[in-house]
Amino acid sequence: MEKQQLKEIGQRLRLRRTELGLTREALSELADIGAGYYGQLEVGTSQMSIDTLIKLHKSMHLPLEYILFGTTYQKGNPDPFWELLDNCTEREIALAKKILVLYLMKIDD
Repeated sequence: MEKQQLKEIGQRLRLRRTELGLTREALSELADIGAGYYGQLEVGTSQMSIDTLIKLHKSMHLPLEYILFGTTYQKGNPDPFWELLDNCTEREIALAKKILVLYLMKIDD
């Protein structure tokens, strides 16, 4: 795989991790891979095995095609959740986000 492709994959991983509000360490723990290794994947200095690709796919809830090739994927409609969160305080919203992220990261286990 070319260096540019590795960098692009790393950028997509970083984007998704930041969307989820996770540190590199938290995501690597959820994906059951080393934090240093995950950091190398994000900066594009290391290639991943198929096992690692599958772990990231499951833990980040991303299509394999998106991770590898950057093809677009359709996200779900969050409108029903916005309605539920409309009357929550900032603290309640932050807590709900943490709970949802943790749930989504472990749902495939």
